[in-house]
Amino acid sequence: MALIVEDGSIVANADSYIDLAYARAYATARGVTLPADDAQADALAYKAMDYLEGKRAEYQGDKTDPLNQELQWPRTGVKIDCTEIASDFIPKELKQAQARLMIEANAGVEIQPTRSGGFIVEDTTGPLTTKYSEKIGVGVEPTISAVDALLAPLFSSCGQRFALKTLRV
Repeated sequence: MALIVEDGSIVANADSYIDLAYARAYATARGVTLPADDAQADALAYKAMDYLEGKRAEYQGDKTDPLNQELQWPRTGVKIDCTEIASDFIPKELKQAQARLMIEANAGVEIQPTRSGGFIVEDTTGPLTTKYSEKIGVGVEPTISAVDALLAPLFSSCGQRFALKTLRV
């Protein structure tokens, strides 16, 4: 099934911000190859979209047409680098983040791990005892600094999450 790309015009049933040509070009420019099989590449795009859509509470602004649009973008009330963007615009940072997430998923990174319970700290079977670190295991969300850097401008209007201001009295 081919990806349906949101271009900012509120595309019906959109499920991606990029097409496979964009994703492959992005990956190739970074010395990485994504699957040649479109179905495999589509699956990576869907995983990446699940991750991006999961960030909905962190994005600036509001959906442009919340009753009709499938995805979180386009949005109104968004500034990138302190400049307001049009309500029909899909930021390049978002497109690049999707492509980067596809690269990570293709490399075997579980970008949205599922945690089904607590970590086993110690397990004894007969004479064997196995201990597990609480920081390693299923459910630990990976840190993908390249994606975090790409998405940061979409979370705050001037590229900073927090600003320290001083007031003289």
